[in-house]
Amino acid sequence: MNMHPKVMIVEDDTEISRLTTMLLEAEGYECKAIFDGAEAVEEVRRMTPDIVILDVMLPGLSGVDVCSQIREFYQGAILMLTGCDDDITELASFKQGADDYVTKPIKPHLLLARIQALLKRTQHKEVKSNAVLTFGDLHVDCQNRNVQINANSLDLTSAEFDILEVLAKHAGQVVSREQCCEQLRGFEYDGMDRSIDMRISSLRKKMDVFPGLEKRIITVRGRGYMLVTQ
Repeated sequence: MNMHPKVMIVEDDTEISRLTTMLLEAEGYECKAIFDGAEAVEEVRRMTPDIVILDVMLPGLSGVDVCSQIREFYQGAILMLTGCDDDITELASFKQGADDYVTKPIKPHLLLARIQALLKRTQHKEVKSNAVLTFGDLHVDCQNRNVQINANSLDLTSAEFDILEVLAKHAGQVVSREQCCEQLRGFEYDGMDRSIDMRISSLRKKMDVFPGLEKRIITVRGRGYMLVTQ
């Protein structure tokens, strides 16, 4: 991890932006504050921050739209913030490539913990010597972070690939939500977090389009999820 990770704070509330900047700079982060959604897209391209903290409600472009646009070229972490608990917006955020989603207000130590966990995961991707995991027609390339189905590429968001990679590395075994949270985000599942379920749902829909991949990810009631190997 960089000695001074670069953080872009995209927040139109100037007071929240100021306080977040103060908190992070006190912890050694290098911060850039942006107050407009459209401007944020160009600034991410120019600055290439290590993590983007992105408010959902923004002037110009919504946070979900910003997330969608920057995911076309940005591979770093995206943490979405919202002032309301909205399942539809949360699902849309994960579908567009958000790595984490939290409701404001969030306690400073919890915000720092989430940022540190995301940075650890995105900056220290584990690379195996056997980088391509193959299950019949399904090929998961962990090193290059792409998925092939025969000659077809499966278009996944960063978050969707992460969950598929975890399942692929434990193919044929049940992976609990607790394990997913710990491996993907670096902290314990609290029993209320729905991001794993949303990623699974989105991933299933994309895989089910291909013959032979229908129902390859199954739910084991009360235990978690499993990638079926055949």
